[in-house]
Amino acid sequence: MSDNRSGGPSTKQSLEALYEKMSTVVRANLERAGTLTEETLERALKEARDWARQLKEQYGEDVPKVAEYLRRDFQEAVRQAGKQTRRSLDLDRIGVGILGFVQKMAERAGSQLESFASKLDERLTYKTGEVAGPGTLTCTQCSQHLSFDSASRIPPCPKCRNTTFRRGY
Repeated sequence: MSDNRSGGPSTKQSLEALYEKMSTVVRANLERAGTLTEETLERALKEARDWARQLKEQYGEDVPKVAEYLRRDFQEAVRQAGKQTRRSLDLDRIGVGILGFVQKMAERAGSQLESFASKLDERLTYKTGEVAGPGTLTCTQCSQHLSFDSASRIPPCPKCRNTTFRRGY
């Protein structure tokens, strides 16, 4: 297996495999923490990086790069969850006695999720050559959709050859 400029494996499969393995470690750590905050995400990413460094011969310098891809994808998931929560919570259907309490909790949760996601909105741009988790990316130039069923290296846009994308849902 030949090495790329960063010192890691050059095969697409290796970066995707590393992404999947590190993603599993991050998810397990977040589940153990029981909450998703900037602090718990950073701690989970650190544990995934530490775990992956044990495989340095196999993945070389790709570990920090893949950790950034994971950070971006988890932050985008948080941003989308916040949007979905605000859309799906219909406060008019909740009994009057608990309406005030639920409204305050929903506002706090929505604000916290929005604050967390908006801090790094710029970092949520996906570029050709990076690895992205399952989902759909939308070309920033022509709005062409690229769908992935698993972690995949991002190709140029098949329609316009643009190299930047945003997560599309």
